[in-house]
Amino acid sequence: MKLWLDFEPCKKCARYIADLTDEEFLFTDDITRNEMSAKFLRHLTYNHPEVIHSISKEVKIQQIRPEFDLYK
Repeated sequence: MKLWLDFEPCKKCARYIADLTDEEFLFTDDITRNEMSAKFLRHLTYNHPEVIHSISKEVKIQQIRPEFDLYK
């Protein structure tokens, strides 16, 4: 599932995004990548309620249209 979110990232978000998209980071082990991704998602969950509201809204819309890839 891919979601395009339009929100204003804070400085910490920008740092996480820069780290997650760094070329060196892309070649690290799965455990390290998963931990960093989890930290970023945790940050979004606790510090950006607008992101969570957008995701919840999109999932509800997709439940109405079961032909969307989320349910294939």
